[in-house]
Amino acid sequence: MSSLISWLDASAEETSRMRELVKLFEMPESVDDLALGQFRDTISNALFPGTSVLHVAARYLVLVPWCFQAAGNARSGEKVRVAGEQTERRLIRRLQEVGAARFIGSSAGDRVAQLPSAAYWSALRAWGIARGDVERSGIGEAMAEETDLRAQGLPTEPVWHAGLPPVPAGFPGTDEQGIELNRVEAEWLRDRILATIGDSLLAQMAANPKSLHKKSEAPWADPCAKSATGEAAVWLAHAESYSALQRGLDSTYYDLVTAQAHVKYGNAEDEPDRDFVDEWHTGEDYRELLRHWDLDDFIVRAKKANPRIQPHSTDFLRRAVKELASGRNPGDNEVLQRMVRDREKRAKGANSRFTNERRLRSWKAPDRINQQTFRWQQVRTMIVDLREGLARA
Repeated sequence: MSSLISWLDASAEETSRMRELVKLFEMPESVDDLALGQFRDTISNALFPGTSVLHVAARYLVLVPWCFQAAGNARSGEKVRVAGEQTERRLIRRLQEVGAARFIGSSAGDRVAQLPSAAYWSALRAWGIARGDVERSGIGEAMAEETDLRAQGLPTEPVWHAGLPPVPAGFPGTDEQGIELNRVEAEWLRDRILATIGDSLLAQMAANPKSLHKKSEAPWADPCAKSATGEAAVWLAHAESYSALQRGLDSTYYDLVTAQAHVKYGNAEDEPDRDFVDEWHTGEDYRELLRHWDLDDFIVRAKKANPRIQPHSTDFLRRAVKELASGRNPGDNEVLQRMVRDREKRAKGANSRFTNERRLRSWKAPDRINQQTFRWQQVRTMIVDLREGLARA
């Protein structure tokens, strides 16, 4: 299938957002056939502010600022920006040399299209590591302006947090740690998280990461996350309920598309499988989660966090919860099935699998439906990095 995403002249920030969108399509749990991604992202941002599916290691929150600080004190913003990005590419080569386990550019090398600074800029600003008003595209100008004001003896707010561990001499060529935090770096990063997003689940986990499981599949299945209190605990409960809802909707959608493809292109004597809807209906306590979900509270919180959520989306959410919690098997619930068809048609228009024969013919049902976990894989990796750094001498 040809790409439906293209852009000609985008800023670095817009390009980064588009790459994150593309990355989401590579993650089975994040495919958004029913255009409900705003709810997913709102929950993700509430639980784990500043994070991204593009994140691979916590130490980048130290390495990226160092790349630009190592660029020197030039008064030309363009020279600072270019020198910083060149240092990022040298960092990639250094990570290759020291055999780092995971890093941006591990496949493409220093010719990678997206540099680490693009992937981590939201976190750098959200956690107060970079000044909040500085865009990535303007980092050179901001640093050059700071240098100029300091030279004149004038007050200025630093572009980078004043407590950032100092750039090692010869960086990045002398760096031996790769993507592993040392204790000083881990303590500083933990303190930044606590100082800026202290009410979030991410901050509560960073404050006490010892009980985190390296292989937990979702935050509500991890003892470190489950110990959350206050607003973080409320959002975590909403996340688990929303994940149950999303799985039920995806099961219904896949069942409907598979059945339609079978009617048009399959063996008429064979019945299509209903594994997904039957598994949802008879499996875990999804319906109980939905029956006890304070949906009104969730919608109020979601719309406050993201005012762009439309009434038709919240209305769909209410009706979907009602139908999935009713006790009827989604495979036999004609009201729910009609809702799902209409929602997908509204979201995809001419590309709907219910009306576009080319897209229906190319349909291949997935082997399984993955639960929505709200960037948990990336967050879990980051907290493990932090915990291991704090444990080092």
